[in-house]
Amino acid sequence: MNIAAITDHLPILMVAIPILFSALMMFLRSAPSVQKVINLTVSFGLLILSILLLINVLNNGIVVYEIGEWGKYGIVLVADLLSAGMVLLSSGISFLALLYSMDYMEEESLGSTYHSLFNLLVAGINGTFLTGDIFNLFVFFEILLLSSCGLVVAYGKGGFTKSDHKMEATFKYLVLNMISSFIMLVAIASLYATVGTLNMADMAAKINVMSETGNLPWHIFPAALLFIVVFGNKAAIFPLHYWLPDVHPSAPSPISAMLSGVLIKVGAYGVLRIFFLIFDGTLYMFQPIIIFLALVTIILGSISAVGQNDIKRLLAYSSISQIGYVFLGIGMGTVTTIAASLVYLVNHAVAKSMLFMASGSIIHEAGTRDMRKMGGMVNSAPFLSGMFLIGAMSVAGIPPMGGFIAKFVLFDSGITSKYYIPILIALVFAVFTVFYMIRAWQRIFWGEVRSEKYDEYHSHGLSWKMSVPILVLSVVVVVFGVYAEPLLSIAQSTASQIIDPQAYIDAVLMREIR
Repeated sequence: MNIAAITDHLPILMVAIPILFSALMMFLRSAPSVQKVINLTVSFGLLILSILLLINVLNNGIVVYEIGEWGKYGIVLVADLLSAGMVLLSSGISFLALLYSMDYMEEESLGSTYHSLFNLLVAGINGTFLTGDIFNLFVFFEILLLSSCGLVVAYGKGGFTKSDHKMEATFKYLVLNMISSFIMLVAIASLYATVGTLNMADMAAKINVMSETGNLPWHIFPAALLFIVVFGNKAAIFPLHYWLPDVHPSAPSPISAMLSGVLIKVGAYGVLRIFFLIFDGTLYMFQPIIIFLALVTIILGSISAVGQNDIKRLLAYSSISQIGYVFLGIGMGTVTTIAASLVYLVNHAVAKSMLFMASGSIIHEAGTRDMRKMGGMVNSAPFLSGMFLIGAMSVAGIPPMGGFIAKFVLFDSGITSKYYIPILIALVFAVFTVFYMIRAWQRIFWGEVRSEKYDEYHSHGLSWKMSVPILVLSVVVVVFGVYAEPLLSIAQSTASQIIDPQAYIDAVLMREIR
């Protein structure tokens, strides 16, 4: 098959390949070394395909892939700049997380269901970003939920999390997301009963006509509020955040990287896709709600992070706070603030994924997750010291890291759009981020050397399979800081496409049926 033929089928390949190899991994459970090689090859292949998909969208516009020949009543996969960019982001992080897993995870976990569940997680994420059908958005949500639950309870080397803690965290995560799934079904059923379609572009066109003619049913508005609950739960924004501080520390570090780097961004994607496409005409009603929830999330996450002694819980609360900044840009709802929000999302995904991987290696080096029992590791682990500092500076918004550019463009666009009070509040609590991230680096790597080891832990060396993902992500963080123009340009184009969804609607509804 030549490159052109592959390009024509990129959207479906991004979903079908991981599903196919998820099933294949189950048949190879007796050959863990073969599983590793195949899964790494597949994951790298998906990364290459995701790059080709984004290039295709940049060069040729929105790509619509029809599954079957049912027109707007069938299932379509749609790759615009937003979905293609998110697929590339998730593919890059998932490949590096998988490589890190090879020497981090217990062999027993790697040899059982880890590879199969990891592929299902990737399929669920890619499907979520690419689907043009709102019911299939629900289906892919369920796939990524169940697979991520299985991965949270997998064990990394060292046994740093007790089984009962894992089960408690997974139970919270599962129950809350099951409730969220029920709420999402109610919202979808309400929309379907109103417009008679599940195709998001067709749904948007019909709701726009109803809105313009003054015939929009009242129940559209509570349905939209239900979607805020659904996506807010996925993103862990206030008041639906309290599962995340338990789940992230309980999960193995590469899965924590996936959860923080990609999965909570699914909630942000959902708001951008549903509210700016389907509820575009009524968005003004929900923007104040999103801004309020974003600000409370920033405040709560920042204050909670300051009081943490567990390194992974600190990073988890930091993720809550940082996703608040992403939602703040979305809530302000202009082209420039949404572009800034996307830049922030990408920088946080890269930096926080790296920090979670680095924290896994730090824990193995120190023999504990408690930062009070660490210290003086700058000499024994200089590589981790440098990498963690880069990530901490980026999350804190200190130049020349990518996080500085992200915060700068967000605050600048917010002020330009005259959202002075929200930006002031966000700026004040950005100081908290500087404090807890730099303090964490000092507690771990500076000060008195603590060489005491604890009986319940054991450490192992930092292999190249664990070092390379951390190094690559650190380089990306620095590159986004010193040469941000390409990212800013793509974010601006993506935001323009989000604000004016007519191109998306036309691409889906006016295409020729194959």
